[in-house]
Amino acid sequence: MTLLSLPCSFARRAGTAVALTALSVSVLSAQLIGTEPSQSPFRDLPTTQQLTFSAGWLNATTDAARVGPDAGPLLSLRHDIHLGGPAWLTTRYSALISERRVIDPGLPAVDRLQGKQSVTHHLANIGLTVALTGKKTWRGVVPTLGLGVGLTSDFAPRDIGGYMFGTKFALAFGPGVRILLPRGYSMRVDITNDMYQIQYPSTYFITASDTTSVLAIGAARSSWRSNWGITTGFSIPLFR
Repeated sequence: MTLLSLPCSFARRAGTAVALTALSVSVLSAQLIGTEPSQSPFRDLPTTQQLTFSAGWLNATTDAARVGPDAGPLLSLRHDIHLGGPAWLTTRYSALISERRVIDPGLPAVDRLQGKQSVTHHLANIGLTVALTGKKTWRGVVPTLGLGVGLTSDFAPRDIGGYMFGTKFALAFGPGVRILLPRGYSMRVDITNDMYQIQYPSTYFITASDTTSVLAIGAARSSWRSNWGITTGFSIPLFR
């Protein structure tokens, strides 16, 4: 599957993000004009770099063969650096602590499941985070929208059924909110969709002795999965 075949919902979300950004800049300008600085709800952001430690949950979507990673706890580390205006350069690494089913496609359906394997699913990306209040906070709150590209892998070897997740291209996008604390520290809440591709080996389409197969002949050999997660984190200012 190529990038041209990504779900059109992604394009709609990207368009929405651009529209919201433009709207927020307009609202910010309207609020600042004619308002005394001491009475304005907007304040300049106190930091230009921050490091965030987060924890949460990733609701991994079940794939057709049910061999992808299950939902589980998500740990993240992200670094944000201010580029100018509302734009921040964001790098993020996340680890999904999960399990996945192991199946032997050569066996009949009743004996096919070989149990579950513990996996750590790694996601790393770099991208752009847009602060909807520009370079300022609104009463200490900064709503954001983020978009990133990167790689994902569980680094696990090929299993008994010939399946291996491998290392794949990934997309990440979603909204968030940053809540400022004293001395430049802050809290973050992010809702992120991590998208990646599941690909199946040819063994999943071979008919076993009971005339069944893991996947029907003609079924898609790969598919993009949409995995929404939520994390809460604590941000530390850098190089103040």
